[in-house]
Amino acid sequence: MKKFFLPLVISFFLFSFINAQQKVIQLYDGPAPGSETWNWEEKENDKNSWGTKVVYNVSKPTLIVFAPDADKANGTAMIIAPGGGFHALSINSEGYDVAKWLVQKGVTCFVLKYRLIHCLTNDPTEEFTKKLGTKELEDQTGKLIPLAIADARNAIAYVRKHATEFNIATDRIGFIGFSAGGTLAGSVAFGYSKENKPDFFAPIYPFFPSSMHGTVANDAPPLFTVTATDDHFGFAPHSIDLYSKWIANKKDAEMHLYAKGNHGFGMRKQNLPTDNWIERFYEWMGVMGLLAKKAPAPANTAFDIYQKKEYVYADGKTLPYRVLYPENYDKTKKYPLILFLHGSGERGNDNEKQLTHGAKLFLKDENRKNFPAIVVFPQCPQESAWAVIKIDRNVQPVKMDFDYTMEGNWPLLAANDLVRKLSNEEGVDKSKIYISGLSLGGMGTFESVYRNPDLYAAALPICGGGDVNHYDKRITKTAFWIFHGDADASVDVKLSREMVDKLKSLKAEVKYSEYPGVKHNSWDNAFAEAEYLSWMFGHKKKK
Repeated sequence: MKKFFLPLVISFFLFSFINAQQKVIQLYDGPAPGSETWNWEEKENDKNSWGTKVVYNVSKPTLIVFAPDADKANGTAMIIAPGGGFHALSINSEGYDVAKWLVQKGVTCFVLKYRLIHCLTNDPTEEFTKKLGTKELEDQTGKLIPLAIADARNAIAYVRKHATEFNIATDRIGFIGFSAGGTLAGSVAFGYSKENKPDFFAPIYPFFPSSMHGTVANDAPPLFTVTATDDHFGFAPHSIDLYSKWIANKKDAEMHLYAKGNHGFGMRKQNLPTDNWIERFYEWMGVMGLLAKKAPAPANTAFDIYQKKEYVYADGKTLPYRVLYPENYDKTKKYPLILFLHGSGERGNDNEKQLTHGAKLFLKDENRKNFPAIVVFPQCPQESAWAVIKIDRNVQPVKMDFDYTMEGNWPLLAANDLVRKLSNEEGVDKSKIYISGLSLGGMGTFESVYRNPDLYAAALPICGGGDVNHYDKRITKTAFWIFHGDADASVDVKLSREMVDKLKSLKAEVKYSEYPGVKHNSWDNAFAEAEYLSWMFGHKKKK
């Protein structure tokens, strides 16, 4: 008994020590979206028909971190997704063993435990085998795969967001997956956002039929794929089709098609050429420049996550704009869209200054989580203005006259046209399009609603004003929350008061917040309102 017990204790503590070195990251703060009611516990099985340890009943996705020694780290990261028919994860030969090999080469690895089909017995391999070829399996995987893909995308976004913490480069984050994990590896190479794009990807004997392919983007990541001709599931054509699609689009790609190896070889030794596939992968990474030491990218500036773009309007006029997409943006889903118009001091063409006020609000973690939206910040040229306005600075307070009978200034027309374009081309809920702006942008907010009475569900103008004489019942489809400081010497508070009175006379929905003693920077107070976003998102466009 003692002879048996002592090695067992040593093995237990050694196992515990090894696992204690790996950081485990929960992918979601709470229940994973789409599986909130899942309450089963993750389990392991090492006696099964696959002859390897498997993890099953994953309901809470995690990343297990394998970090190289500091002197070996080269700045490249790899997310690893084991396979197992979406019923289990072959956690050693397609997970931990891959990570341990790559870590020795300086690559920081993250083994992904993604959500799986709920198994009712303690042998997921047997359950999977019994379901092969059945409609039950087809139905279950059809529901599960989108959740697993969401986990994969979220994993990439997480690693990129925390790149500085892990001493990795934000442009060297790869994704490798095996079999079912190869489904995820292939999927993340299509329809990605800036946050969740893989910089290279490697589906290994993947289940990834061409029906799951999307459009190959102009900036599609390099592909490395491996499969065996004698794959008993017949998945070899899946790698071939993906490789063919990549080279047809003139993208970097390499494929290794082995005569023998069957399916699921991973890091197992079969005394076949497939035993060395990871060496070929390592060589490819070297050719692609992924192994040379690279200093971790400096932490992104606060606004780098806002993508820089330009909108070409009529007569070749170009409107610079920045756009923030929701975390793990999925174009097939519908999100609110917010247009935000800056003040006069942020005009120009650098596509930077317009983010000075307001942009941080939408970057707060709690707002990204609770109020996912497409947020657009256009930039008005220095020589123009959002609103049609005449300003007399010879009197105090400054006198401002609005006249909406005149043709609108092209930057405002372009900004609203851009909103319509995005609402048709992106995943936008057209009943939840909003507009806000401050100072000159607050004036542009009022004018935008007047010129587009059927577009916005809610408007939140800050220290602005508008053409009281021409506002009419057409605008009552839009709800208003107006903000102003009563000590504003730049834009007279009476301009907002007059608009409030006008809206009330039209029986429009209007809320007004006036801040005693606050000068022109009333946007600070507006953004501090606890209900600024919840009030906005609580409105849908009236019919």
